[in-house]
Amino acid sequence: MNYFPPETRKIDFAFVLPLAAAILLKLVRLDAAAIWLDETFTANWVRLPWDGMIRAAMADNHLPLYFILLKAWSYAFGETPWALRLLSVVFSCAMVPVVARIAMTLSGRPAAIWAAWLTALSPFLLHHGQEARMYPLLGLLASINVLLVARFLMNRTHRLGLGFLAVNIAMLATHYYAVFLVSVEFPILFLLAHKRWRNWLPACIASCMLCIGPMLAAKYLATPVAGGGYGGIGQIGLPGMIWGLLSGYALMPSSEEFHRQGLKAAYPYLPLAFTIFCLTLVVAKNALHSISRTAWILLLGLLAGVLFGPLAISAVFSIGINPRYATAATPVFLVLLAIGLAGIFEQKHGRLLAAALVIFMAFASLQHLMDPGHGREDVFAAQSWLDKNVPSEEEILFMSEEFQLLTNYHWPKRHFTLFPPRKPVVTKNSGDAIADAMPIGKNGRTIFLISREWISDPNDLFEGALRKRFGDCGSTSVRGIRLLCLTPTKDTNSKP
Repeated sequence: MNYFPPETRKIDFAFVLPLAAAILLKLVRLDAAAIWLDETFTANWVRLPWDGMIRAAMADNHLPLYFILLKAWSYAFGETPWALRLLSVVFSCAMVPVVARIAMTLSGRPAAIWAAWLTALSPFLLHHGQEARMYPLLGLLASINVLLVARFLMNRTHRLGLGFLAVNIAMLATHYYAVFLVSVEFPILFLLAHKRWRNWLPACIASCMLCIGPMLAAKYLATPVAGGGYGGIGQIGLPGMIWGLLSGYALMPSSEEFHRQGLKAAYPYLPLAFTIFCLTLVVAKNALHSISRTAWILLLGLLAGVLFGPLAISAVFSIGINPRYATAATPVFLVLLAIGLAGIFEQKHGRLLAAALVIFMAFASLQHLMDPGHGREDVFAAQSWLDKNVPSEEEILFMSEEFQLLTNYHWPKRHFTLFPPRKPVVTKNSGDAIADAMPIGKNGRTIFLISREWISDPNDLFEGALRKRFGDCGSTSVRGIRLLCLTPTKDTNSKP
C-alpha cells in the first residue's frame, strides 16, 4: 500500500523556498568547527571493517544503522569532516517536506507552510544537521513515523502495515530512545482507533515487541566509553529539554559551565527563556484550540512520551539528560508550533507574536553559525601553536583520557602520552604527588596539554601544583585547551 498520496509527489513552490533555506543554512560553515569528541567516535568507527564497526558501536551503547549508512556513504564521498557531516545535512533537510506534510494532514496548508519554515530555521536541527552523528536520521525516521500515524488517524489511509513497521525497525536500529516514541503510540492508537484494531494492532504490537531488542542490547552488549556523564542539562530536566528544542545549544550553558557552576550557569539565560516559554505556551494553546480532538491527543501524547521517557529512565539509572535525547519529539513539537502560529497569525497582534518566535529561532541559528563549536576545544588554534613551537617528534603529555580521542584523531603523527597513565581525579592529597612525578623531556622541557579538566582536575589543584614546581617557557591558552611549556627550576626534582 502506498502511504504517501499522489499530491506529495507534486511540487508545491510554497515549500521550495524553506527547503532551499534549510539546505543553505546547513551547508554554511559545515566544517568550520573541528570534529569534536563524539564525532571522533563516528570518524574512527567508519574507518573500521564492517563487523568491527558494528561491534564498536554496539559496545559503546550505540545502535548501528546510522554508522552502516555513513560507512556506505563514505565510499562515495570520502571521510573528511565535511563529507561525514554532509549525510546529516541530507537527513535533516529531508525533514522539511515530511514535517510540513504532517501539519498539512492535521491542520491544513497554512500550518504546513509554517511547519516547513520552522523546520528549516530550527537551531536544534541546524546544530545536529551539521554533526556526524545519528540524530538527524532519528529525526527523519520519527517524522515519517508520525506522518503515517497521523494519516491513519485522520482517515487518509486505512491501515498501518509493513511500511509503518519498517520505519519503526529503522528507528529502533538508530537510537535507543526511539523506544519512547514507538511504545507510546500503542495507547494513543488504542484510544483513538480501537474500533479499527485489525488495521493497526498487528504492526503496532510487532513494533512494541521489537523495542525489547534495543533494551537487551543496552543491558548486555554495551560497555560505554563515550560521554561518561557530562550532566548536560539534566539538572534542569524537562524545561531544559524544551528550551533545547527551541533554541538549540547556542543559548544554553556548556557542559563545562554546568560542571563548574551548577544551576548558576543557567541564570543568564533565564529572562530570555522565560519570555520565549510564555510565547510558546500561547502558541501551543492556540494550536490545541484549533485542531480536532484526535490531532491534539496524538500530538500531546507523542510529545509527552518522548520528553518524559528519558526523565523516567534518568530517575532509575545514573544517566545524564540532554536535549538530543528528545530528537524524536522534534517533528511533533514543530508541528504543534506551526499549527498555533497559523492560527494566531490571523488574530489581533498575532503577527507580532509570530514574528517574535520566528526571529528568535533565526537569531539562535545565527548564533550557532557564528560559533559552530559552542565553546568546545579550539583544536585548530592548538594545532597552530604546536606546529610553531613543538617539533613533531617531541613527546607531549596530557591528562584527560577523553582528550586522547581528540589528539589521536587530529594529530595522528604526533607523540602523545597520557600522564598519569591511570585515570585519576585530582584531590588535595594526590595533586602534589602527581606533579612531583612529572617527567622532563630530553630537551629540558615538558609540553603538557590540559583540557576537559572539569573531569580530572575540577579544582585546578594539579595545575596549581605544576605552576609552583616548574618554570614557564612559553605557555599559552586557546579555547578549551591550555598548552603548558614547563621547565625545571632549582627546586624541581626532575626526571630524565
